[in-house]
Amino acid sequence: MSKINPLEIIEEIYNEHYAYLRNFLMGLTKSDEIADDVIQELFSKILVNPTSVLKVNYMKSWLVKCAKNTLLDHYKKKKPELLKDGNIIETLLIDSHTPEANIVIKNHLETILGTLSTTDKAIILAKEYYGYNYQEIGELLNLPIPTLKSRVFRMRKQMIKKG
Repeated sequence: MSKINPLEIIEEIYNEHYAYLRNFLMGLTKSDEIADDVIQELFSKILVNPTSVLKVNYMKSWLVKCAKNTLLDHYKKKKPELLKDGNIIETLLIDSHTPEANIVIKNHLETILGTLSTTDKAIILAKEYYGYNYQEIGELLNLPIPTLKSRVFRMRKQMIKKG
């Protein structure tokens, strides 16, 4: 009777799901580098506690959820650096060819989005900005489609009222 080696199992999981995870993350980030960094970080976390994968029933959905959380952590870590570096913001404003009106609209949208809960903001951005369908958003956030539809409808109404 041979003992199960969790590291071999993790390698099999990596090989089996890498392409899917990379495509999923590329769809969210539009960046090869970020997608690869997130996958590397995700599997580094798994390697710290290799027996955790032995308890998973639905590997693909578990990996997608973990990848999404790792991506959110990635952005949370990066955001303070961007805010500290005033040159980045200044460069973006100088190099940008957008009219002032677009900046005003963007600020207005950010204000409206700032009033939403984190989940609602994720839903509306996924739906309206990134073009995800209700099925994909439901899988990502573990919410039923009817709930998503009513939340999007309610948020659109709020945004029109505040607009």
